[in-house]
Amino acid sequence: MKILDLASKHRLLLMSLVTGLLLALAWPARGIPLFAFIAFIPLLFVESELYKNKDANKSVSFFLYAWGAFFVWNLLTTYWIMFATLPGMITAVVLNSFFMAIPWWLMHVSRRLFPKNQGVFPVLFFWLSFEYLHTKWDLSWNWLDLGNVFASWPNWIQWYEYTGTAGGAIWVLLFNIILFQLIKELWLHRLLTKKVAWYSFFAVGTFVVPLAFSLHIYANFVEKSDPVEVVVVQPSFDPYQSPQTMEEAIERTKTMIALAAPLITDSTQFVVAPEAILPEGLWRGNEARNRHVLLLQDFMMRNPHINWVTGALVYQLYGTGTAEIPYTARPLEAYGYYFDTFNAAVMFDKDGRFSYYYKSMLVPGIERMPFFRVLRPLGQLVDAMGGTSGSLGTQDTRGVFTHSQTQNVVGPVICYESIYGDFMSGFVRNGATMIFVLTEDGWWRRTPGHRQHHEYARLRAIEFRRPVVRAAGTGISSFIDQKGEVQQRTQWWETTAIVGVVNQNSELTYFARFGNVAGRGSVFFSGLLLLAMLSARIMRKKTSLQA
Repeated sequence: MKILDLASKHRLLLMSLVTGLLLALAWPARGIPLFAFIAFIPLLFVESELYKNKDANKSVSFFLYAWGAFFVWNLLTTYWIMFATLPGMITAVVLNSFFMAIPWWLMHVSRRLFPKNQGVFPVLFFWLSFEYLHTKWDLSWNWLDLGNVFASWPNWIQWYEYTGTAGGAIWVLLFNIILFQLIKELWLHRLLTKKVAWYSFFAVGTFVVPLAFSLHIYANFVEKSDPVEVVVVQPSFDPYQSPQTMEEAIERTKTMIALAAPLITDSTQFVVAPEAILPEGLWRGNEARNRHVLLLQDFMMRNPHINWVTGALVYQLYGTGTAEIPYTARPLEAYGYYFDTFNAAVMFDKDGRFSYYYKSMLVPGIERMPFFRVLRPLGQLVDAMGGTSGSLGTQDTRGVFTHSQTQNVVGPVICYESIYGDFMSGFVRNGATMIFVLTEDGWWRRTPGHRQHHEYARLRAIEFRRPVVRAAGTGISSFIDQKGEVQQRTQWWETTAIVGVVNQNSELTYFARFGNVAGRGSVFFSGLLLLAMLSARIMRKKTSLQA
């Protein structure tokens, strides 16, 4: 039995922090993802050291080292949240790194309960389960899902059309584990053994086979020609500066029209504007009186073949006779009514046909107070800290937009939703042949946040083999093809519009049909393993009591 001295603890802490640093160096948009293939090796050595001395060190010790590693990763890659909300950034970094440490701690505990049976491999199932379950609750923050690390290198991960980003997580973790075992074997024996040969073979195969498969798909994939011409407007209005007068609001709409007008041709089908860009919002049922809509429809009367797609805050009024008032609705106490606010995508044409989609994957703490029904009494405190004490409204299904003349179908994705592949598969299964991402990334200023968000859209193009048209209020707006390659992009905070032709696609990929199979399967196997761990723990206690 060996109790770690202070120098050993400092060495283990340094190794765990190196894991966080390597992951940060691997991250998009300017990182080198090759670092991810060695990033977890220092943390695995920390676990190995603590396991070797498990009688003198509690399992919580490894949890704290893992938490430190993931804290560094989260801080270095998502510090930019502070430009939107400092309390939100602190909460996101602390909690997300805490949650990330849990799968690694569970692996360590399983090793203590089942010595010499399965090694560190259970971390694969626990990690994939964490990423999958993390999408399903009110504190969801999947910005750092491990498979996102390859977002800027799409030719490496063309097989995401089968696995989604979970496949990238498996690739990275499996290679780290095999390389760790190889290094440990070499360190112990300092010579070529049969185990060294096998680990070397598996390491090379684990790296080369997925890469070769992806490069083969990339070289042979050809989009079917089914062109749609789209104009994207990037007005670059400061999101922190709302229009102060009616004239200023009207001028903003006129600016968007002026940007789009020179690019319209007889083939243009859609003009796409960013998230929440329609000044003053829009009341359902009162669209015909909205002065901004009237301006846009006047423009479309001169270009009757286009549909305008825009982001807007949309308001829904509920009268006293409404059968069921949604829990997200707020009272208009002076009138006895309630109303809901939605972060929405809206499509309309010259004849006043409107389609709506309400953002449903809301940003925790900004657009939705987590566990609102339970924590409603804390609303005033949350408001004081810069968060939201309620929730925007949502919808249960992934609604799509159909062009009023050509019948082409769009999946209108709003901002934060674009980081969730499994969630977005609903748009594709509902018939979307192309994806429009409406976003406003200026909240984070000129930090890695807006670049990371743009790169993640490339993953969605691969997963669904759908072109992605990205309209960002302050940049980066772009056209992304079905292989995840950026065909055209704007600069940050550039007042401009761009026109492009994308090939729509109606075929469903394996991932679009079945979603995150690896994540769901891992939840099942992790549940079985947790039951076995609980059983082993109970049996161990009984044995110790009998002794």
